[in-house]
Amino acid sequence: MIVTIANPKGGTGKTTLVRALSGTAAHAGNNVFLIDADSRANTMRWVTMSKQMNVWPDRLEAESCLDPNQIYKMALQRQEEGKIVFVDIEGTTNENLFAGLYCADIVLIPLQTTQDDVVAGMQLALNHIPVVEEDQKRKLPAMIVINQHDLVTGRAKAHEPLREILRESGVALASQPIARRASYQSIGAAGTLQTVAKSDPKAIAEMETLLGELLTLYRSSSAEAKQ
Repeated sequence: MIVTIANPKGGTGKTTLVRALSGTAAHAGNNVFLIDADSRANTMRWVTMSKQMNVWPDRLEAESCLDPNQIYKMALQRQEEGKIVFVDIEGTTNENLFAGLYCADIVLIPLQTTQDDVVAGMQLALNHIPVVEEDQKRKLPAMIVINQHDLVTGRAKAHEPLREILRESGVALASQPIARRASYQSIGAAGTLQTVAKSDPKAIAEMETLLGELLTLYRSSSAEAKQ
């Protein structure tokens, strides 16, 4: 399974999410490969710090790649090796974004319930992904996950029109939002949710649920493609 995590708008918590997800997948016993396709290379610095501090999971590998052709080839090669592949795409629209889309089995779109985030997420789901589907003659499933969700402001009536847009878009929506938690911030420098000194069972449960839903979507879409 190749999961590309993307949103053309930056600041959606995408990189923190991919770290938490990849660590959770590795902790569950999967061989996982993370491709850092972000020019800022924040993820590779996280890898270095995690290894230096001995909080790096054994089953997780990561590599930086900024060449769109190599992103595509590397993702497919690692998938053929039996690994779950996560592709972390920079928050912009460029060739690397489309490389991530072309190799993906699933596109995970993190966003917050702000107008700019929703517009960017919908542009990806309803404009960019259909281009790839038409070109490759296949269905490319996407899932939206509300990220960095604040329990207080998240209930505000002002956000309801945006949530309604998400529900009516036809794009799969993760069953629960990812809350804004200190534990997610704690893995910004090093480690995963499972390897840091003080683990957060609620955050781990959120990631396990999201990973399970991605696997379910992947299996169902693969079954449909074979029919």
